Parts: sequence; C-alpha cells; structure tokens
Amino acid sequence: MGLQSTFYSVEWFMCVYTRTLPWETVLRVWDMFLCEGVKVLIKVGVTVLLLAFNDKEVRDSCESFDKAIKYLKYKLPTELLEEDFFVGKMLSLDISEKKLKEAHMEQLAKLKELFG
Repeated sequence: MGLQSTFYSVEWFMCVYTRTLPWETVLRVWDMFLCEGVKVLIKVGVTVLLLAFNDKEVRDSCESFDKAIKYLKYKLPTELLEEDFFVGKMLSLDISEKKLKEAHMEQLAKLKELFG
C-alpha cells in the first residue's frame, strides 16, 4: 500500500483518537494513557492498523493510497473498535518499552539522514 503514517497518524495523535474511535473506547484509551503514558497511544495506532488491514479482502480493495486512507477514516467496521474487543486486542500486542525505544531511535536516525 505504501501509506505514509503522517497522512493518518497526525489526526490520531493530535485529537487523541476522538475522531477515530467510539467514545467508550476513547475513554478507556485515555485512562490507560494517563496511567501508562505515550506508549498506549502508539499501541492504539498499531491496533487500529492491524484490525483495519487484517482481512486480505480489505487489503486488496485498498490498492491505492486514497482508498486506504478513506477506509481508515470512514469505513472501519464499528465492531472492530468496540471497547472490550479493541482494548483486548491492544493489550495482547507484544510491544515492549525496549521495542518502542529502538523504533524511535531508528526513526530519529532516518530524520538525521534526511535533514542533516
């Protein structure tokens, strides 16, 4: 698909998922964010992407950038974002603090390479 994360994640992070998730799920995410920190917001984003594009039929139908973004913004099945289901999937992700720091350092290195 070749999606650049800035096209969907800026809204997610700036609005803290209020435009993406149902209100009950947003409240649970906020509770976890306030208790555990920013790593929760990263896990939420990864969970949205995994749930959104888990189905091969969906991936095939989103062959273009525009279709993938529209799917993420407007067509995510509500049952995937339901509070208990979504939070359960998010909590089952194996993303440690160490992995997040490694990914962060990798992205910083790429930025330095691009912008000096």
